[in-house]
Amino acid sequence: MILTQKVIDQIQVAMRHTKKNGDLNWNNGDEIEVQLAGTFAGDKFIVIKNKSKDPVVPTPPHDGFDYEKEEWKGGCNSLGRTAGY
Repeated sequence: MILTQKVIDQIQVAMRHTKKNGDLNWNNGDEIEVQLAGTFAGDKFIVIKNKSKDPVVPTPPHDGFDYEKEEWKGGCNSLGRTAGY
């Protein structure tokens, strides 16, 4: 498949999406890696990884969860359910 200018323009528009606060997720000059993935020969998708954001910084543990007991502190989450419900 040849990428036409129309397809390239559509990808460029899609890459302009922003975070909730309006900041761009992708900046000019970011180092990217393009990969092709998919299970079936006729069904593929393009993966564009932003290598400039490596290493990914994980989210800190939740203060309200006891990771040893695998339950929310106080026994229930905000819906009144115990962990593993």
